[in-house]
Amino acid sequence: MSESLITTALRERLISVFEDPSYRPPPLPSVAMELLALSNRTDARASEVVRLLEQDEMLAGSVMRLVSSPIYSGRSNITTLKEAVVRLGFKVVRDMVFEVALRSGVFDLDEYAETVAQVQRHSTVTAYISRIVCNKVRIDGDHAFICALLHDAGFAGLLFAVTHFEGTESPPLEQLWTDVDALHERASGILATLWGLPAGMADVVGHHHHLHTGEFSKIAAAICVADRLSRSFGADVVGPADSQGIAIAGDAVSDLDFEIARGELGISEAKLDEIQAEAEQLVPQILWL
Repeated sequence: MSESLITTALRERLISVFEDPSYRPPPLPSVAMELLALSNRTDARASEVVRLLEQDEMLAGSVMRLVSSPIYSGRSNITTLKEAVVRLGFKVVRDMVFEVALRSGVFDLDEYAETVAQVQRHSTVTAYISRIVCNKVRIDGDHAFICALLHDAGFAGLLFAVTHFEGTESPPLEQLWTDVDALHERASGILATLWGLPAGMADVVGHHHHLHTGEFSKIAAAICVADRLSRSFGADVVGPADSQGIAIAGDAVSDLDFEIARGELGISEAKLDEIQAEAEQLVPQILWL
């Protein structure tokens, strides 16, 4: 096997795949992207959302199963897509479609399947906690859920790139992990752009470990807080075991970044306890969906 991946040029080679104009990541379902656009319209109607969902039988069926879960179900059962859209609202249904789409194997990587599944689990937990954070601090978190779902997509995207140019001879994860972890944030932003997400969302996804300013600063802070809290549920991202059998850290939110994000949102210790308590009620349900 070529030693090209186990060199000091690894980072440049990995990211060059993304920056090559001919590179195309696995696509997100068109229904998800159309719903994203539709949810931004003030004149959108439930019938339009239903028609979109009906174009993808798998997505529609998965949304109906999700809407029947304890997280979303109300006092009466929802039996039709129209009932789901009316009860939950366009934007919640949109978020559900993105959640289902990412769970359905956008990145299907046999060689690194366990890591991809771990990243998806972490991202889903982070997305739901980010919604709690936004509600608790009373900010408009319209795009927080989707940004949180996608914030670590760069891990899967980079591993997909490895298989793209190394094929069946892809190297063991322990040889890649440090560089993949270092590049995942940048790769997530590139993926979000290639998928056609709005520039502001792509910026949050691609800089979720950095201090933000401007329109999306509070959403970025909410995702940072949620990202950090995910570790208390065993849903953080870790790499393979090192020579001592200890898992290599990954996607770490530093104490400083966490405190800066809390300050941006004005989260006191009491408020943080409230967020943690609500997450403790919700996350076990998410992990069993």
